[in-house]
Amino acid sequence: MIEYVKGDFFDFKADIRVNTVNCVGVMGAGAALQFKKKYPAMFKDYAQACKQGKVKIGEPHLWQENEMFKNESVTIINLPTKKHWKNPSEYSYVEAGLKWLKKFLLDKPNSTITLPALGCGHGGLDWNKVRPLIKDYLVDLDSTILVFEPKSSTDFDGNNVDDDTLLEKGILRICPNDNNFPKRLNNRAVDCIYLKSKKSVFEGKLLSLIVDSKADEREKSAVLKCIEVFPRNGITYFLGYGSSFEADVAKELLAKKANILLALPYGIGELKVRKDLKEFWDENLVSLISLNSYNKKWQINQSIEALKLRISLSDALLITNYKLQSISKFESDFLNSFGFIFYINYWNETKDFYARISAKKIGRKRDTHQPNIQPIFNLLESNEYASE
Repeated sequence: MIEYVKGDFFDFKADIRVNTVNCVGVMGAGAALQFKKKYPAMFKDYAQACKQGKVKIGEPHLWQENEMFKNESVTIINLPTKKHWKNPSEYSYVEAGLKWLKKFLLDKPNSTITLPALGCGHGGLDWNKVRPLIKDYLVDLDSTILVFEPKSSTDFDGNNVDDDTLLEKGILRICPNDNNFPKRLNNRAVDCIYLKSKKSVFEGKLLSLIVDSKADEREKSAVLKCIEVFPRNGITYFLGYGSSFEADVAKELLAKKANILLALPYGIGELKVRKDLKEFWDENLVSLISLNSYNKKWQINQSIEALKLRISLSDALLITNYKLQSISKFESDFLNSFGFIFYINYWNETKDFYARISAKKIGRKRDTHQPNIQPIFNLLESNEYASE
């Protein structure tokens, strides 16, 4: 029996849930993104199967959750309606998936299955053509098939913007199977990154300046003194942009015409340039990067993810925090970083946290009392540095 419904897939109890996917291991928008968030172990298994070439049109990926303390025992069918996420769906792909699905369901009577509007919505197919295909293949099955109309299949991610629109805005969506996806993110659970830049920022050196969003006057003074002696050329300063002080740091660097890359804890379309930055704002100097879709609103966990992104991508990191409680939570991320790690030394004794992450201290020059930041740039320019 086929029943056409509206609403949230996960509000309906089901034995089998069909998720429309591509064959390259990306779940970056719409219902697929919600499946990824709800079933992270499923996503990892699916992404690995894609890398191994096991997910093809007409050959879905199967995953089953059947844990004792879970509220449901469910089978997920990741059914490809696209070869690549950049491409539209095709009716022949939908039909190949339905043929497989019918055969799979024949020996599973009395099951309840949730099925999205295959290939419609982000896939671009016409529901008036897809609906008869679903009926032709599945109407005679001895199961309850809950078919969600196109709006329900796409409403999960109202922030999704297609690639042509992003390109018009100067934004690249870069996903794990793209040639220009940063290798340093290969072992991180990252779907896609969104980059707006007039430069090839990943080809140059990135120095991440990590500051406390609640920095006291001592910390602020130390950071600003470092900026005074930072070189303007040959480096891109990788900054957060989630607090007033981080905006202050961006302003100081832009005032000296330095290149900066801002890691945003929201979609690029949500960026609001602070009024006092506007006179310094130059898109030839400012690049933007985000893990969030274009109009995604700020969420506190995304500030954490933006920091982790900087730790992963930077060639060198300078930690300026005096209070170590907040930054020490990211010890494992620092240990897995490819970059050199430095810290401003406020203490007479070595801090265990910095010893554990093999960070090198930055003191002051004896003659000028300015921060001795030269070791950072010496290492970046030396033969000791080799990108992976």
